[in-house]
Amino acid sequence: MTDAHAVKKSATKKDWIWKLLLSGTCLAPLSLSAAQVEGTIVDADSEWPLAHASVAVSTGKAGTITDSLGRYELELPPGRYRVEVSRIGYGTQSRQIELLAGQNLQLDFALNAQALPQAATLITATGRPKSAATLTVPVAIVPREAIELSNAENVAGLLEDVAGLNVHSSLYGYLGSPSGVMIQGIDPKRVLILVDGERVIGGPGGVIDLSKLPVCNVERIEVVQGPHSALYGSEAMGGVVHILTRSPQEKQSGDVRFSLGSGGLTSLEGQAALTRSSLSASLTASRTALEALDRSPDDPDTDIDAYTQRFTQGKLRWEARPNLLLQSSARWLSQNEEGVSSQYFAPLDKTYVWRFPDQMQRVDLGAGAEWQWAEGSTANADVFRTYFDNLSREELIGSRQARDRSTDNVLTKYQLRTTHLLRRTHILTAGLEHTREELEVTLERTLPLGEQQHTVEVPPSRVDVAEAYIQDDWQVAENTGVVWGARSQWHSRYGFHLTPKISFAQRLSESLRVRASYGAGYRAPSLKERYFIFDHSNLGYKVLGTPSLSPERTWGLNVGAEFAPMEALDLRVNYFHNRLRNLIQTVSVAIYAYDNVGRATTRGIEFGLSAQLGDRLAVNGGYTYLRARDQDSQRDLPGRPRHALRVRAKWTTPGQGRIEVKWHRDSAVWADAEGTLRSPAGEEWDLNAEQPLWGSFALRLGIENLLDNRRDLDHPGDLRSLRGRAVRGGLRVQL
Repeated sequence: MTDAHAVKKSATKKDWIWKLLLSGTCLAPLSLSAAQVEGTIVDADSEWPLAHASVAVSTGKAGTITDSLGRYELELPPGRYRVEVSRIGYGTQSRQIELLAGQNLQLDFALNAQALPQAATLITATGRPKSAATLTVPVAIVPREAIELSNAENVAGLLEDVAGLNVHSSLYGYLGSPSGVMIQGIDPKRVLILVDGERVIGGPGGVIDLSKLPVCNVERIEVVQGPHSALYGSEAMGGVVHILTRSPQEKQSGDVRFSLGSGGLTSLEGQAALTRSSLSASLTASRTALEALDRSPDDPDTDIDAYTQRFTQGKLRWEARPNLLLQSSARWLSQNEEGVSSQYFAPLDKTYVWRFPDQMQRVDLGAGAEWQWAEGSTANADVFRTYFDNLSREELIGSRQARDRSTDNVLTKYQLRTTHLLRRTHILTAGLEHTREELEVTLERTLPLGEQQHTVEVPPSRVDVAEAYIQDDWQVAENTGVVWGARSQWHSRYGFHLTPKISFAQRLSESLRVRASYGAGYRAPSLKERYFIFDHSNLGYKVLGTPSLSPERTWGLNVGAEFAPMEALDLRVNYFHNRLRNLIQTVSVAIYAYDNVGRATTRGIEFGLSAQLGDRLAVNGGYTYLRARDQDSQRDLPGRPRHALRVRAKWTTPGQGRIEVKWHRDSAVWADAEGTLRSPAGEEWDLNAEQPLWGSFALRLGIENLLDNRRDLDHPGDLRSLRGRAVRGGLRVQL
């Protein structure tokens, strides 16, 4: 047997395994007269090879990705084709080719680095790089260019202007009032937050506080709306917010940013990256501090706590072989907060003043390997561990009385995943995951006479979850794509559960594209919801967990269309409908307990517009109409604006400066579930500008909440922002 026959037999054997997963899909033999196309894709400036670049052919019947040395190979029948290559962070290039029988063609590309446009290459929806213009599910993106110009202090600030999302620390009423994100009216604890593909833990009441996630290392943010991807687990009932951090793209790079602002804001950020041969490393560090805000001098209460945040991240990549990539990462986040609150006790005609220092630390460690075992096929093995520690202290000023609440949360995850290109039309992704989460919450009380009292609020608890998933990204025809998949979960408390998903996209013409998706979601009760004993009696309430809770379920439908009548104009519309059952909510008044009491429906329609007006002005906007109903009480769900508008305009000056104006408006919302308190409509104008000065220096200026619209402290139920107008300025140095 010749070597060629041996290779062909081995490849056939691998494809036969995947054929079983497709229930009988057959492999068509390649024509003996096929032509060979091969080449290398590199960075146009550094000539550094680009791994994982996507190579697509106009027929839709072929495609591949580059290996760690930027190489690719294609085998095509004779004919005319358009070959298009793309990679995240680079502009797309395409070339027309004509192939003859038996021809060998060398086709190389040099891509130019650029800011990520709206129709970019994304990874969250399908697990591998794919053009946003071909996705079958609704996805929004915050690109690096918008991040650099925004002057946002944290991830919460970056997501405020994304159509279909609502971010506000006061809208949800959870413990600690974290800045969570709602997607299509589904509340934050049912939205999965990822950083570089790994779940973030440690949120109060199950809500991840996006205001505690820094932006200095963020490359872009991708948002998948609805429960439509089989690649993600039970927390993704409402969707996925995927925060992707920066990786080294050049042989040597770095930048430093310094900012000052109103409210005592100081911020210092630095980033450096180095690439040598097959090894690359990057380091990011930042420190941000803000003074407390007190809008009522008559009382000692602080409206917004003072905080200091420190962050460090390191990433290491090693191309051990042309087809083997090893990588690791480590992140450390520390935040100290301090605020003051008072409570009047009528029987003694006395006001008690409490001080609330809070210390939080999160450490994330990850390592992984990627092996390209065949053309267009990869296998990944990853391990991830995160530690979350929080110490919340309550001190009664003028007394020995104090409370120290300690939260220890650990998450460990192992994952195996493989992606296989089958018959040039199917991209199969299959994987296994095992996750273990551990949680313990304790309370140490110091009583008025100095006695110590120990309370276990959540006993040492552990949950194990094993999951298997499969997803097929099927290019049915040149203009038609279908993605189907399913995820099976085994929970150590709730057993097995299956969530199927399917989505479809069809390009009807060069300017019109339609898509539809339907999927089931599932969320098991968290350890806090099952075991929590949160005693805040000094503030008049307790929160108790319920071990007998049942899992939540949801079914989501999205139907949309995209119309681009000209190159500079893009119009989008999307209808969504989500049904939720067994919702876990808190019930009662003074003593809150978790229970399965809820059924809800969220439905609405989203409109989007992107326009390039000349060479210098770009405009993006969106409108969302939302109806969110509690089916049990037949009332609107609180905190969900029925009408939401988002507009962003960016102008590039003749001197290569950038000016950005943003406006968003949310209609009035109910502030409570009973429908007795109404929060007024809120709107905000923001202005950001950046101007290059000389060499690598650039000046930055930002004004947030230009018209100083804020909460009326005399209006019960007003959920608008406490912070008024904020002015920030800074300097950026590109090294």
